[in-house]
Amino acid sequence: MTEPPIEDNPSDDVLEELLGAFSVDSRADGAAIDPATGEPDGFDFDDPSIDRLLGITAEQPVVKAAPASVIEPKAANKTPRFKREKSRSKKEKPDAAKPEQPKPPRKDYGERPTIIIGGDELPDAVALDVEREEKFLDRRVEKGNKERSTIVIADFDEVAPLDATAVRSSMGGGGGGAGSADQRIRARRVAVRRAEGRRRLRWIVIGLVAIALPVGTLAALASPLFDVSNVTVQGAAYTDPTLLAAVIADITGDPVLLVDTKAIEERLRADPWVESVKVETDFPHAVHIDVRERRPVAAFQGGDGRFRIIDYEGRVLDVIDGIPIDYMLITGDHPDTARGQFAGAPYSAAAELVLGLPSEIRAITDSVGLNAATGALSLQLESNTTVQLGDASDLDRKLARLLTHVRAGVAGVCEVDVSTSEVGIVPC
Repeated sequence: MTEPPIEDNPSDDVLEELLGAFSVDSRADGAAIDPATGEPDGFDFDDPSIDRLLGITAEQPVVKAAPASVIEPKAANKTPRFKREKSRSKKEKPDAAKPEQPKPPRKDYGERPTIIIGGDELPDAVALDVEREEKFLDRRVEKGNKERSTIVIADFDEVAPLDATAVRSSMGGGGGGAGSADQRIRARRVAVRRAEGRRRLRWIVIGLVAIALPVGTLAALASPLFDVSNVTVQGAAYTDPTLLAAVIADITGDPVLLVDTKAIEERLRADPWVESVKVETDFPHAVHIDVRERRPVAAFQGGDGRFRIIDYEGRVLDVIDGIPIDYMLITGDHPDTARGQFAGAPYSAAAELVLGLPSEIRAITDSVGLNAATGALSLQLESNTTVQLGDASDLDRKLARLLTHVRAGVAGVCEVDVSTSEVGIVPC
């Protein structure tokens, strides 16, 4: 039957180290020193450091110590006497075979680097962690790079790039102190102001360019380099030539992009002959005017003896002195309608009659009679035959009846009445 393992006691070396490290010194807590040996009279074995050195786990629950009045005066010293004496003897006679190794000197890496963190406020310089810094420098030395580096963290959107050499020289050793810190703060503020000035200047330049481009473009296009030098007019057979000449003279020499086409169209539409007009510019030097004139249909003589030319709406297009041989003449008593005015509904009906005449009848018609008071219409044929049409209603049927009699022959007929379905014929 196997016996349970006996718990190992600490070695003599461990005990000696504990005696030397945790002995109660009179200078620390007032304990007496043994006059015979010169060693402390007792040891503080309740120190938690002893548990950590002995490998006792730190996860064990911590028991709250009892009040000092309950603890016995000698309870802390639980080490047997013979072990303490043995430890003293070993301490007095150090082992010659194991000489004490000197502690390696701490590496000297020169001055400590400084981190500058940029921002709205000016932070104080922050040193790197010693242990991590040494490991970092050890790795750099192993790789063959022995130069020290300076880490600068800044807001690159607002601050211009900093020169690491300048920062290192201004923040390095040799007479640093408050003066160097003030210089760094001033340099930082100057850099921030310069960055803000450059940013404002950049926006100002962008704004000026945005304004100058359209203004310059308009100025160039409105310059004499793009003046109107060629004006073409088409469709203006009867339009007032004086009005056209004035319009052309007004726009010639003006910048082509500044020609007011709508105003020119309104100006030309004031002429009674002009039914519609379209004005277009042709960059860089041309303007085109396209006129659509009204169609003249007939003419009548007013009380003043002058002749009025009308279109199909009865609008007076022009007033002339001579008889217009190119248009159908409307006989009767007529008013002195001014140019550009409408003569009235009876004249519009007479114009529609002229436009609706069949070619066979039109070829033998001399004039159209109109009673402006009643609106009655008639035709005067070359054979001195008068055709009564009545009012302007059912003109198509009336002209169809007349066409039948014209084809049958109207020789020796003085008057034909086609105003009703019963055609009346009056022979000469």
